[in-house]
Amino acid sequence: MTDFFVNNRKKLIESLNDKSLLAVFSGSAPHRSADAYYFFDVNKNFYYLTGIEREKFIYAAVKTKEIVEEFLFIEKADPVLEKWTGKKMTKEEATDISGIKTIYFLDEFHGKVNSLVASNNKPIENVALDMYRNAFDDKHSPAGDFASYIKEKYPQLKIDDISKKFAVQRFIKSDSEVQRIRKAVTITKNTFELLLEKAPMCTYEYELEAYLDFSFKFQGTDHAFDTIAASGKNATVLHYVDNNSQMTSGDLVMFDFGARYENYCADISRTFPLNGKFNTRQKQVYNVVLETLKETSSRMKPGISMKEINEFAKDMLAEGAIRLGLIKEKSEIGKYYYHGIGHPLGLDTHDVGDREMVLKPGMVYTCEPGLYIEEEGIGIRIEDDILITENGSENLSKEIIKEVDEIEAFMANAMRLKA
Repeated sequence: MTDFFVNNRKKLIESLNDKSLLAVFSGSAPHRSADAYYFFDVNKNFYYLTGIEREKFIYAAVKTKEIVEEFLFIEKADPVLEKWTGKKMTKEEATDISGIKTIYFLDEFHGKVNSLVASNNKPIENVALDMYRNAFDDKHSPAGDFASYIKEKYPQLKIDDISKKFAVQRFIKSDSEVQRIRKAVTITKNTFELLLEKAPMCTYEYELEAYLDFSFKFQGTDHAFDTIAASGKNATVLHYVDNNSQMTSGDLVMFDFGARYENYCADISRTFPLNGKFNTRQKQVYNVVLETLKETSSRMKPGISMKEINEFAKDMLAEGAIRLGLIKEKSEIGKYYYHGIGHPLGLDTHDVGDREMVLKPGMVYTCEPGLYIEEEGIGIRIEDDILITENGSENLSKEIIKEVDEIEAFMANAMRLKA
């Protein structure tokens, strides 16, 4: 994978303005309480450039017309601390993973920045930073803190936000990236089959979720996002994550879940009957959603915009809702379907990219129609992960069963084996 990270850096640096200093930060785990910290999850843009998953590291590069120089700043070893938290990454290990040859320690970062800015031979005019913010009141990221530092110390320099440059590169997945998503999907498939096997023995949502947690851990991976394990009317709440309600035998259970393999995510939704058998109404609603998924995903191909895909799915669900007696006019579908059809998938579950983009080969999008009927206690979402190819698309999650008869047969067989 080292060549992958080297090429990612090369492409990004080529897109930068001349006389630029680039700095990308790995991040650190936020404080939780007392002496406890949340689990560290590396900044995905830093990982995309280096392949390294360590806290507080900094990647930097200088671009001028004459030369490109790259640097990596890592933590210095502390023999006492290492007895508590483990060995620090060595300079040699950092080079082996990233392909970056010039390695410094973190306490040298500001001095190196000063020497680069003050150099007469390589005058720096721009500082390129990933300044993405998810919400207005988000706390400053390390890049935001560094931008404030630069404005104070070197007001003559211009801050360039390169978050969109990262997004443009990450839109298109390489073969190695797709392989990692495939592996995440396979792990998720194995987990779903365990859920179907164990469902009739469970009373609470969290019991089923525990099997999911076990399966991911047993397969050597972790969650791509917080699991939704929603039974009955809980499944009509899109981001229900309490997962603590008692289930009843006649309930449908909707799982929105996905494994993460080497930082690449799967995102799958499946809905199934707790007792192994859909009733007539559940089957009617389920098949409307399923047919919408199949028809919509078949239309996902190069040159089609996700806006068009979304409108097609919405129209098809509206027609189905009329047949189900839920609404009389298509314009009323918002009562029972109130989200978009999908989102980009990759290093992040909701990956970088516009949800109305024109599709291109190498993009991976979810396709996830649903119907949510609170008054009937029915919430159904079925979601697959779709790779856009040169001539159309490939359903990466096609092996995860979703037909009514497949689910019922699988669960019936599992119950026979338990008997």
